[in-house]
Amino acid sequence: MSVAVIVNSKRYSGRADDSWREPESRGLAWNWISASAGMTLLAFAIHSLLHVIAIAAEAPKWQTEWQRTIEGAKKEGQLSLYGGQEITHPDIVAAFNKEFPFIKVTTTSGRGGDLLARIISERRADKYLADVIATGPNGPRMLYLAKALDPIAPAFILPEVTDTSKWYGRKHWYADPENQYIFIYEGTLNSTGLSYNTKLVNPGEITSYGDLLRPKWKGKILTLDPRGAVPPTQVLTLYHTPTLGPDFVRRFYTDTEITFFRDRRQGTNWLATGKFPLCFLCRDIEKVREQGLPVDVILADRIKEGGTLGGGSASVLALINRAPHANAAKVFINWYLSRQGQMVWQKVMNIRELEGSESMRNDISKEDVLPEGRRVEGKEYQVIGFLDPEPVQKLLQEILK
Repeated sequence: MSVAVIVNSKRYSGRADDSWREPESRGLAWNWISASAGMTLLAFAIHSLLHVIAIAAEAPKWQTEWQRTIEGAKKEGQLSLYGGQEITHPDIVAAFNKEFPFIKVTTTSGRGGDLLARIISERRADKYLADVIATGPNGPRMLYLAKALDPIAPAFILPEVTDTSKWYGRKHWYADPENQYIFIYEGTLNSTGLSYNTKLVNPGEITSYGDLLRPKWKGKILTLDPRGAVPPTQVLTLYHTPTLGPDFVRRFYTDTEITFFRDRRQGTNWLATGKFPLCFLCRDIEKVREQGLPVDVILADRIKEGGTLGGGSASVLALINRAPHANAAKVFINWYLSRQGQMVWQKVMNIRELEGSESMRNDISKEDVLPEGRRVEGKEYQVIGFLDPEPVQKLLQEILK
């Protein structure tokens, strides 16, 4: 059998006696084209391979860093947490240890101002014991001013933490002027700080903080004494609210014949027993209300100046510099701010502590958030970041001698 081949309209059978062959110059041209095409394909293949290798090398970068941090945390074996129940609650610690049993957690609980004083005292004695602190923003702000904090953003490793699309407003929020030290992870609707005895007050009578200056309430308001290491965060908010400002703060503390308390349990008790009808900065109102006592809070949506996030009511997270367990601190920060960690925190605060608390994360359920702390879905809120405590402190020292 023979095979016919057509070249330049000339027919060749493919038998051995056929004498046609391609001219030498054309053969060289074909060889050059073939070689050139081969080199191009090889170069393209090498470029593609290098691109794939580069992507592959970049993808696990965070994983490599995370694994290195985990190994470092295993060597340290310990972690020291300072703060309120938002970070030291046993359920939060237990959930963390379930994931990372090789880290022994010690906790130091207390109010932000007290913890600030303790940390500063320890550092003056050359004792660097604290790793991470979570409280209201005041304590960490003073630590920031004392240059006792490290930037927290470089400690973020897990993609679900670094991805700003997972957070309210598609960004990370901070309570310091440099936007890198004091991380606001709580997006609860700001508390007014106002509570009342339900047998003595119609809450509809108070639609603005300015209403507290009316003669009707003179001598009938009690408040937490604002004199301390740092002003209460709600006082900071009042001072820095344009429609209120220092003039309101001055009149509130000097014109109302206000009564001060230092023990928060005592203040709440006075409110519940009717000794005073109104309270500013009483605590545990939700818990006392659950016990059947006649107290309640004035919600932010009833106050003209309400409806903000951050500022006084938001819990924040900060990384203490010269932390003794730097790797364990990073592990905790990433777990705490992860989807799982924030679900645990949110559940503890709303169900265990009965404090309306909502995470800044927008990818977790908010069903367990108490009504007084819950944001309205789809509504945009102003987020209050850094509030300078220095002028507030000076004013309080002036008017409350």
